[in-house]
Amino acid sequence: MSAIVAMSLFVAACSTPSVDQPASLVVTQQIVPMEVAEPEPVDHQGVFLRIIGPLDEERGYCLDIPGHRSGMRLETPMQALTRKHGIWNLDGRFDSAALVNGQVRMPEYELCLEADSASAGASLGLADCGDAETQTWMLQDSSEFALAASQQLCVTIEEGPGIDAGGPQYVRRGGRLETCFPQASDRQRWTTAVPQ
Repeated sequence: MSAIVAMSLFVAACSTPSVDQPASLVVTQQIVPMEVAEPEPVDHQGVFLRIIGPLDEERGYCLDIPGHRSGMRLETPMQALTRKHGIWNLDGRFDSAALVNGQVRMPEYELCLEADSASAGASLGLADCGDAETQTWMLQDSSEFALAASQQLCVTIEEGPGIDAGGPQYVRRGGRLETCFPQASDRQRWTTAVPQ
C-alpha cells in the first residue's frame, strides 16, 4: 500500500505596495501528489536479501545456502539463487532486526554471514555468530553490504549468466567479497524482501 503525500507551495510577494500599486496577491500552486513507499511488513521468520537489479533472472537473486532441506550444505560458500516463493525457503531468510545491528544472521540455523578474510575475492560462508570484524557488516546509503572494518569491500554476485541450480526453474551465481565500485552496482546493491 502506498501513502499519498500532497503538498501546497505558497509564494507571496515581499515588496510593500506603493500608493499607485495594488497589493500583491498570494499565489497558491498545487504540487502533484507523490507516492511514498511504506516499509514491507516484518516477517518474524526472516526476510530475503535480494539484489536490487534482476540481472538475468526476472524473479531476482537472493543470498542463499547451497542445497535444500535435508541436503543443506552449511559448510559451503554462500550463493545467489533465484528468489524462492511458494516453497520451503528458510535457507534463504535473514533476521531483519540483526541487520540493523550489523549482523547478517540466519535464524533457522543461528549462524551468521562471514567473509573468510577481509580482502577482495574472499568467499562468504556461515559461522557461529560473534563479533569478528569479518562478520560485522554495514548497509551503506547506496544499498551495498560492506564489511564495517573495510567499507571498500562489498558482498558481490559473480558476473555472467546464472547457471542451472539443479532444477529448471532456479539459477544461481556465486557470491564473494569484492571491492565496491559503481560498475558493479547491479551486482552489489541489496534490499530486503518479505517471503511469500
